[in-house]
Amino acid sequence: MIFLGLSLSAQISEYKIFYFSGLPKIIDKGKEINPIRDSYISNKSTIKLCANSYIVLTNKDEVPMGINKPGVYSIADLNEIYKNVGNSNLTEEFFDYIANNMIQEDEKVRRSGGVYRAVGDILLSPFDEAVFIRDTIALNWSNPNQKSIYLKIYDAETWEQPYNLLLTDSIYNLVFDDAKFTRGKEYAWTVYHGKDHPQQGTILRVFTFADETWKLDFNSKLHEIQKGENPDMNKIKTIRLFLDGNVYPVE
Repeated sequence: MIFLGLSLSAQISEYKIFYFSGLPKIIDKGKEINPIRDSYISNKSTIKLCANSYIVLTNKDEVPMGINKPGVYSIADLNEIYKNVGNSNLTEEFFDYIANNMIQEDEKVRRSGGVYRAVGDILLSPFDEAVFIRDTIALNWSNPNQKSIYLKIYDAETWEQPYNLLLTDSIYNLVFDDAKFTRGKEYAWTVYHGKDHPQQGTILRVFTFADETWKLDFNSKLHEIQKGENPDMNKIKTIRLFLDGNVYPVE
């Protein structure tokens, strides 16, 4: 049993998959498999990154490293990458750099439609399927010539329309209103040139104002993260929690 334990541990590298976006793959024994959060990579496995994919690894010291360049990476390649990190020179700026890359790469995946439905070029933010934990959210769209345009918001289930506003701006501060919204319910928004319903095929983005049950669960997870001893790593774990929950804005 002792020899078996040594044999198994020898097959596992020190690298753990902390975060990924897009469609990276782990190649193990000639087969491509999907990565699993917080799992270790075998010494004999390789990581395959295609375009619009991003992966963040941590080593035994919980030092993160993000990779977004397409290619195949062996454990030897990862060792070289970590040599360049320089564990003795880690700074708050370094952790901020990793966190910001996580957010930016997540946005690229959303825009490319890799895991989310396509969203087009006119609607800018929030992203599709966003969960709002604030009661005031800025909706942004492209309107460089300040043309008259209708902001439309629909109940995604009944298609009732609480908002159909004529605007010339490219931003609108949406405020939660008990008379128009229900927490935990899906709504959809878009902008359109006419007062009537948009033509078939018009892109809409879905959003939800988080309800109390959702917030309690989210805050419980956030509290557990904040109990960690490394404040910089806690920050990256917090970003991962926001991205996993489609929370907008990411803070």
